[in-house]
Amino acid sequence: MWPPLLLLAAGWVLRPLEPRLLGPGDVPRLAAAGGIPVAVLGGMRSAAAGAYWLRANLAWERQDPVETRVWLERTVAADERPLYFWLNAARMIAHDFPAWRLTADAPLALRQRVEREQAEAALAWLDTGVRRRGPAAGLYLEMADLRLRVLGDREGAARLFRLAAEQPGAPWQAARLHAEMLRLLGRPAEALAWLRQILPGLPADDPAARREVVVQRIAELERLTGG
Repeated sequence: MWPPLLLLAAGWVLRPLEPRLLGPGDVPRLAAAGGIPVAVLGGMRSAAAGAYWLRANLAWERQDPVETRVWLERTVAADERPLYFWLNAARMIAHDFPAWRLTADAPLALRQRVEREQAEAALAWLDTGVRRRGPAAGLYLEMADLRLRVLGDREGAARLFRLAAEQPGAPWQAARLHAEMLRLLGRPAEALAWLRQILPGLPADDPAARREVVVQRIAELERLTGG
């Protein structure tokens, strides 16, 4: 993440060059042409993305969803690597854009429709992030949260929590949330099998792993299923 002063400086330096700044495919073409070190190209991508992200935030402050989305697209086109861009852009799309589209007295049915539309748009954005930068636990967790809280899709959330749990360095709660979704879906035997599978890998000396909670949940599910 770029500090605000560096972002501001990048914005002023790069603004005259905006028509020529990096877009989708520009860096691979430059690399293929040779003569420019990879490290320099990486720095160019970061600088361009930082400038674009600043412009997206300025549009966000004006509550302009169209312009904000344009600069978000340009940000990840310049540099798709930072998870920060994908996650925070998804939150803008899912949570801020609906508020800008709706008036305070909007009917409930309209509010729900707009919120669902923007949640679907954010999910599509995050799915693009998975395809372009590669899988990451953070992307799947953000998708699971939208599926569960906005769309009420427990089945989809369960699948995404499992995908998150299977990523390197995933937070421990991703696996526990997958089991909880299975339980809420009325599939306690699957939840029990999953918790038994992950238990050996939970360190007893890491409070975040909540090993004792998993042991307790296994006992509850064994009583429930008779297994």
